[in-house]
Amino acid sequence: MKFHLLSISSLFLLLGSGILMGKETFFNGKNLAGWSAEDMSYWSVQNGAIVGTNGDQKIPGNQFLWYDKKVSDFKLTLQVKQVPFAANAGIQFRSKRQSNGSAIGYQADIGKGWWGALYHEHGRRILAKNKDTTGKHLKPEKWNKYEILAVGHRIWLAINGQITVALRDPIGELEGQISLQVHGGMPQKVIYKDLTLEKNPQVKLLKMNESQLNKLLKLAPKGFIKPS
Repeated sequence: MKFHLLSISSLFLLLGSGILMGKETFFNGKNLAGWSAEDMSYWSVQNGAIVGTNGDQKIPGNQFLWYDKKVSDFKLTLQVKQVPFAANAGIQFRSKRQSNGSAIGYQADIGKGWWGALYHEHGRRILAKNKDTTGKHLKPEKWNKYEILAVGHRIWLAINGQITVALRDPIGELEGQISLQVHGGMPQKVIYKDLTLEKNPQVKLLKMNESQLNKLLKLAPKGFIKPS
């Protein structure tokens, strides 16, 4: 009996400290419960996916759909489709929501010439670029698998089984919200589906262990990198 009580106490201690790991489907596939935006008219659920669009009309400024809870260390896996391929969007993480609904913080970029890059929205701008400038691993206007792994000051991005960014950012944010973006400008539709969030994950990605992933890390710049 004493051993049983000790085990229960230890379990509650682990739960309270956030040490236990687990996957969380934080989008229910039916509605946008747990999500919010400054203007929800740009966002809907269609066929089990989150859709950002203004139809055939231009989008007046960047629009963000925010997951209401904060995250720190996590792995996010999802599928993304964007039409047309020339448009732009992104996945904010560890970001701060401004009073007008805009974002400050990390963005896993989406868009022709931008897929797989790490951007710092309304802050330090480009932190790392995807070396695959030709986009040979992308599927234009089709589903692309995006993976984001953030543990401490280490960040890895991967698209369709290829790591695009491995960055150590000692001055970066360690906590914040996740948000989906549809970029202001040309008419477009961006679709996000199969969203799975794993909190306090193991440092593993694409069958690579922590030691292998650490060898890929580059040091983040403190300021702005001019696009080539």
